[in-house]
Amino acid sequence: MPNTRNWFDDAVFYHVYTFPLAQAPFRNDYAFQGHALSVFEHWLPHIKRLGCDAVLFSPVLKSGSHGYDVTDYFTIDNRIGTNDEFKALVQTFHKKGVRVVLDSVFNHCGRDFFAFQELRNGNRSYAGWFSGVDFNRQSPMGDPFNYDTWSGCYELPKFNLQNGDVRKYLLDAARFWIEQFDIDGMRLDSANVLDFGFMRELRGVTVSMKPDFWLMGEVVGGEYARWVNAETLHSVTNYILYKSLFSSHNDNNIYELANCVQNSKPSNGLPLYNFLDNHDQPRIASNVKNPAFLNTLYALLFTLPGLPSIYYGSEWGIRGVKENNSDQPLRPYIDIKKPPKDVPELEDYIRKLADLRRKHDALKYGGYRQVYLEYHRPFVFERFIDNERIFIVVNVGDSGDNINLNKYHGGGFTDLLSGERIPPESANAVQIAPHSVRIMMAES
Repeated sequence: MPNTRNWFDDAVFYHVYTFPLAQAPFRNDYAFQGHALSVFEHWLPHIKRLGCDAVLFSPVLKSGSHGYDVTDYFTIDNRIGTNDEFKALVQTFHKKGVRVVLDSVFNHCGRDFFAFQELRNGNRSYAGWFSGVDFNRQSPMGDPFNYDTWSGCYELPKFNLQNGDVRKYLLDAARFWIEQFDIDGMRLDSANVLDFGFMRELRGVTVSMKPDFWLMGEVVGGEYARWVNAETLHSVTNYILYKSLFSSHNDNNIYELANCVQNSKPSNGLPLYNFLDNHDQPRIASNVKNPAFLNTLYALLFTLPGLPSIYYGSEWGIRGVKENNSDQPLRPYIDIKKPPKDVPELEDYIRKLADLRRKHDALKYGGYRQVYLEYHRPFVFERFIDNERIFIVVNVGDSGDNINLNKYHGGGFTDLLSGERIPPESANAVQIAPHSVRIMMAES
């Protein structure tokens, strides 16, 4: 491929939630000092075998509880390790060819953040650090002032990103993590409500320090090109596709999926961050009505346009849903030496899909074309680049079917998953089993 491509143009991500894997206490008393970062070195061989070459750590900065109520933007959370230990961990991942991306929270902080503590203690010079500070009203937390928050959560005061001191502090933090730790990218929490001017400035700062530095934002919906462009972010979370992936299977309505594939793609064609589950959403094995859907869902994750991400543990089909309004069941501890293989064959299947994606440029960078769509029939789309054409045939139904590929290519095909060759004379009735995918390379 041309040398102009960056590492993130064809990356496969592995997403871990750090605190449970480090067996950290949920509440931070700021006195306990953990040294658990070495546990992630034990995960590294598995991450590599699975076919992932980038890891998203969510989250790692010092916070009061779940990691998004940040206390200190320059320090690794004391419950999991030290700055020096994290620096060594990044070096270890880099030596194995795995990039490191950090979850970054620039929209808001925690109530233990120094500037908010100063404000609570009567130092009004810090009022400008936060959005909507009103000394004529008390907050629900008993503060002698009110303030804006993230989504009405008063544990998360919202920054005033128009304030020069705030911007300098946060941009200095970004510089610090690149200079001192050589991280490769950031996931911007709550990017859908993050100041666009700040994101543009962050893009300029990070790229000037590291030209291939990657910025990805958490965005639920909207015209993704507002965020994904040459001035702000390289990518965003593709929630539009996420929702359609499992609901189209549960409702046997592949039209929903096909429509969302078209609508989620930014108008500028830049790749989005695709996923089946994450630390905020139910495990995909709990979100589908039929476990057989996992086959087609993971195949779609690796063959549709975008950057695939695996949420730790889901490669074994583990289940998890929110309980009592808590996210903790979505973020379990897993012993990598004894992983819970609820769907034993799934890990090898994902590994094979990742290997195919790595070998075929059409699946990484290629164009997308919808080929065949009909109610309760297999869905067919094409990925193509230069002389490489790959047809993906997806059957979400309970019964087998066949599809005529002669209409779209006059030659033969090779099934990249099974290795079977389909000669031209048989391509008019390519058989596909229930709940399966065929990844068909067109012969030139």
